[in-house]
Amino acid sequence: MKGRSVRFLRVLSLLSVLTLLAALTGCSLNRLATVTVARMISGSGANAAMAGDADARLVGEALPFTLKLHELLLAELPDDPPLLLATGRAFVVYAALYVQRPAERLPTQEIELRVAELARAKDLYLRAREYLLTGTDLRHPGFRAQIEAGDVADALELTDESSIDYLYWLGAAWLAAVSTDPLDVTLGADIPRAGALLEQVAAWDSRYAGGAVHDVLIAYYGGLHEALGGGVARARRHFELAVAASGGARARPYVAMAAVAIRAQDAEEFRSLLEQALAVPMDAPDYRLQNALDQEHAVWLLDHMEDFFLDP
Repeated sequence: MKGRSVRFLRVLSLLSVLTLLAALTGCSLNRLATVTVARMISGSGANAAMAGDADARLVGEALPFTLKLHELLLAELPDDPPLLLATGRAFVVYAALYVQRPAERLPTQEIELRVAELARAKDLYLRAREYLLTGTDLRHPGFRAQIEAGDVADALELTDESSIDYLYWLGAAWLAAVSTDPLDVTLGADIPRAGALLEQVAAWDSRYAGGAVHDVLIAYYGGLHEALGGGVARARRHFELAVAASGGARARPYVAMAAVAIRAQDAEEFRSLLEQALAVPMDAPDYRLQNALDQEHAVWLLDHMEDFFLDP
């Protein structure tokens, strides 16, 4: 699988060089090369090559190049919804796993770096949100205007299940941006809109991406006060749905629910959830990278348990 990812990245490099050469020479192949690369990196094969690689460092080192390649292609194809989706998705993945999570692990002595890196993650999420909003609006004209006006129900009326990927990543990017800066009152006011997008995804397909939509809803409801419709019980329901959707093949639901256990100050459940996350096998190719990173994080959380509980 590692070899497959390396070959994939080499092909991307070759095609991007061809695109640049075509542009520099004014060759009529420019658009053909651009479209060829765009279709390759926005297709399911590209996503599978990354997701199936357990070498998290290799993927992390490759992603910055991939992000800029996406934006290079968007400069030539600004109205291409699949490319906008792929770009938004890539920015969310990179920001979540390689910027925000490492920032949140920094010790208190490095608070300035932590704040700076969380601000960087926020900017990346908001950039992703913009790409995803644009892509969704191109597919469903009027969507952006409705969602920005707060008319979420009307915005969703314009969509259909063919845009499930767009709504999932848009909702995930939006909530992730909020999580990096709880003091941003303007952004925080958008939380119900993002939650509504993810609830629509779950309504269309409760098993979407192996239950990934429920991972985000665990965090959403787990951090939302009961008076506003959130709470541990609702988060736990989404945890159960997430585990069932993948047959226990993903570590992410356990790690997401462990964060809720911190808020509830339930150290026993916290430990149990993370031990279950570490017991998830690495043999499911669709979740290999995700599991590798989540299990690494589970180990870190257990090692720093005393930082999260008054009585660990």
